[in-house]
Amino acid sequence: MHNAKTFRIGNESGALGTNLVYCKFLFVTPHGDDARTRARVREAGACIARGFFNDFYGNGTSGTSASETIQFVTASETRRCNDGLLSDAHVVLVTARYRPRLDEIEAELGRRLGNAASVRALDGALQAPRYTSAALYDYAFKPAAERQSGQTSGNVIIIPISKTKAWWEMGMLERQAFFYPHVDQESGTPVCGHAKAAEEGIESIYRRLYHNPDGYQRPDEYDFVTYFECADEHLPTFDLVRQALRDERRNPEWRFVIEGPEWRGRRVMRW
Repeated sequence: MHNAKTFRIGNESGALGTNLVYCKFLFVTPHGDDARTRARVREAGACIARGFFNDFYGNGTSGTSASETIQFVTASETRRCNDGLLSDAHVVLVTARYRPRLDEIEAELGRRLGNAASVRALDGALQAPRYTSAALYDYAFKPAAERQSGQTSGNVIIIPISKTKAWWEMGMLERQAFFYPHVDQESGTPVCGHAKAAEEGIESIYRRLYHNPDGYQRPDEYDFVTYFECADEHLPTFDLVRQALRDERRNPEWRFVIEGPEWRGRRVMRW
């Protein structure tokens, strides 16, 4: 019997938005480092990949916009810790328009791994952007980095996050102001806001925000999973952007962010 635990993630403003595409992050921790365990992990990964487009080859073109995709990732370094996600050696990201299909994949992976590894899951969904405008689209969305193949853009960073109760108690327009340059009410000084703080990574860091498909502020669940890909030469840029976003003097929105563990790995064709 495999040791499976599912953490689900969920929707802004208290009302469910439209889930355009569903995804599932499956984090795998092998229970050994022997050849037999590694072979079983490889075989399990190969089995669940059947019928999915391998996103290692994805390059942002219309020809690779399959509705069911799979991306295998292996941890950049082995970390032993008590914090679930950080100790996982592998991740597979699967997407589909039919959510039960992903539940079947999670069950199949767990069954094929058996006692060789444990599986944890984070569920998410892509939704239409909320905090945007024509100006913000031209500034941040239009020039945003397109997805490249795993050979070109091999790094993956996964960070689940939630927003505080105070964030969700604000009105939609009040929350939206945090993404634009504005005067911070707490300090009374001009601040650049989320979009400007992340400016350096717009054209070099591929980013996807996955919403909790079941709603926000759900006990023991994350509101979002943030997912990034970049080339080796842009990892320093990612770190600069991450630091800028966490600087509440530049981006006061971060006062309302609760970060989960940050997991880093490399895109691979297969485990």
